[in-house]
Amino acid sequence: MMQRNTVDQPTRQEARRLFPQSGGVEAAGRFFVALRHPLKKNRPVTAMRYRASLRFLVFGLVCGVVPVHAADAARPAPLTTAAAVRQLPPEEARRGLPVRLTGNLAIITVPRDALVLLDETDGVYVEVGQPVKKSLRLGDRLEIEGVTDPGDFAPIVRATQVALVGAGTLPAPRRTTIAELNAGGFDAAWVELEGIVRACVPTPRELMPVPRTAVGVAASASGENRGEESWMVTFNQGDDQLSVRISGRVAPADLVDARVRLRGVVFNVHNANRQFVRANLQLPSVAMIEVLAPPPADPFALPLQHVGEVLRFSPTGFTGHRVRVRGFVTGHRDRHTLWLREGDRGMRVASRQEGVLSPGDEVEVVGFPDHGGYTPSLSDAVFRKIAAGPPPAPQVIRTAEEISRQDSNLVQIEAALTEVRRTAEGAVLTLGWNGMNVRARLLRGADDARALAWEAGSQVRVAGICVLGQADFSPPSGLWVAGDMELWLRDAGDLAVLQAAPWLTTRRALFLVISVAILVLLALIIVAVLARRQIQQREKARQLAEVEFSAMLAERNRLAREIHDTLAQNLNAVSMQLELARNSARTGVVDAMMPHLGTAHQIVRTCLAEARESIWNMRSHVLERHDLVGALRTVAEQLSAGRDCRIQARAEGRARRLAPMIENNLLRIGQEAVANALKHARAGRIEITIHFEVAAVRLVIEDDGAGFEPAGAPPDGDHFGLRGMRERVEQMSGRLTVGRGGRGGTRVEVVVDSVG
Repeated sequence: MMQRNTVDQPTRQEARRLFPQSGGVEAAGRFFVALRHPLKKNRPVTAMRYRASLRFLVFGLVCGVVPVHAADAARPAPLTTAAAVRQLPPEEARRGLPVRLTGNLAIITVPRDALVLLDETDGVYVEVGQPVKKSLRLGDRLEIEGVTDPGDFAPIVRATQVALVGAGTLPAPRRTTIAELNAGGFDAAWVELEGIVRACVPTPRELMPVPRTAVGVAASASGENRGEESWMVTFNQGDDQLSVRISGRVAPADLVDARVRLRGVVFNVHNANRQFVRANLQLPSVAMIEVLAPPPADPFALPLQHVGEVLRFSPTGFTGHRVRVRGFVTGHRDRHTLWLREGDRGMRVASRQEGVLSPGDEVEVVGFPDHGGYTPSLSDAVFRKIAAGPPPAPQVIRTAEEISRQDSNLVQIEAALTEVRRTAEGAVLTLGWNGMNVRARLLRGADDARALAWEAGSQVRVAGICVLGQADFSPPSGLWVAGDMELWLRDAGDLAVLQAAPWLTTRRALFLVISVAILVLLALIIVAVLARRQIQQREKARQLAEVEFSAMLAERNRLAREIHDTLAQNLNAVSMQLELARNSARTGVVDAMMPHLGTAHQIVRTCLAEARESIWNMRSHVLERHDLVGALRTVAEQLSAGRDCRIQARAEGRARRLAPMIENNLLRIGQEAVANALKHARAGRIEITIHFEVAAVRLVIEDDGAGFEPAGAPPDGDHFGLRGMRERVEQMSGRLTVGRGGRGGTRVEVVVDSVG
């Protein structure tokens, strides 16, 4: 029995979670035990018991006694306090944990699709997902069911059901300060603060809360909440400032400069990375404002203070309330900044009041004094014009020691304009004055055309509002002596050029030096390139001259050898024969002299033939005036002059010029063949044809003369012309064919391969 109970106990607990109705717990437990432990040796299960459990389970399911709610049983218990929701990490809140809260309504956001619920532990932001009922009142007791959501900054609740429990009252708020709110832990908290109201303006449309749900967006777009009025209040506690949004109509005259107690809900401003930016307070109604000390009925009835007396030492300290000053306007930017002068002291005033003031106007100003700059300034100020006057003259300062008394005053200096920079906001000038750099600013739109004419290097007179305390360092205590300043130019007329910048400024001189250096470099490069090219040309000319001289020397040597070996030798032989003939003539025997004369004559003929051959071996001038076909035609016509013979020369294929050596050799071969046909064959028709092929040239000379048999030709020693042809063909690495032609005469064919 004990063993059975031990095994059944966890199964029965599981069954109770899944089947909460009491009627089916035992049957479900027995059924699960039978399913989970059918094979345990120490727990026998009979078929009858198994079937009984199955019947009980089926009966319970059919009758609705044992509903299956496994998913509901697996869900965690709902969170019941606002503090439990706020303590969730974003990862846990993203799981959508169930929430069931009961608390009081603290505020309904605009658009009306969310609220803040307060319970005994804390406050929490609740998104309803639809417009909240207008019948709800602050403090009403609500019961909310929903799920958690990480929110944009702190965990929130997405409501699935909102039920009104009954009327109620808001709990006592938590008293705190602005400094504590800026610690970032008060999101959706109900708090109370005391301080002074410095400004009160209607909430701009772009600053209205942005709904997170689609329903809220639709409601906002449809204009459902356009009738609701909202005001933005600037609330101060000493140096700490807080932005407060109030739902409902507010009378600024009743709040500005009043000491009040506020009760509201904290809504923190954050960035897209869930990081805190600043705290914000929202009041559900004007009733949450309690005026502790009302403002003066007429702010311009406050005691008048001198500009130089504001924030001077007082044993009671500074009240934080507004003060009234009077002075003359030195500069004004509408709805932004006003500069005053009283005596020799200046003051900066921040005011959003509309109305254009001119330099010289006398005004009264009421505003909240601020410290932190070199001199006090007034913020959230209002002004009224008393009288108009002439523009005030700037205070001329000449030494750096004078600037400490001129903060926010209209001053004038003479300086050197060292730099001009144009930015999106306007012009920024750097002035050299008394060994220090002074920055001057001119906002865009203030006579930009005149500002464009300013050039660095000019001597200028500058008038502007003096701004001190722009250095990165100020003393931790004691006297602060200003060592630098900045000028705000009201318009381009505040700068007058005393001496224009010289044309040759540092910038232009640098530009000229760089330009000249570039030109010199380019000239050197060009000279170097031309010199190198000229050297190369001279080197080539020298090499060509050397080659030409070598060729001429070689040719002279060759001619000398030829003359020595041929003409000189032959002339020597002729001389010898003539000497013999002269000796024979002395004897008086004529017959003895004749053989010597005949031999001399034969030697002279041979010498002439060799000389003629040498001359023809030189390149003909006719190739300089004609192509190969024209040269052959000219030479043939010269040879046939006075003879009854027709000579025709033509080219086949694409005619082109050949190498000089090939053209010269082909010309001489053709010349020799034509001469032989005229002299030996007595031809009446000679055809000269040059076939230009892709990689070869073929010369054919054919006549209709007596013919020529190569086999019966005399030896080369006896036929110098044929031998010369063969030598020339060998020089060209070609082929020579001499034989019978188709007309019975002689056909000479020369083929030269691989020609250009």
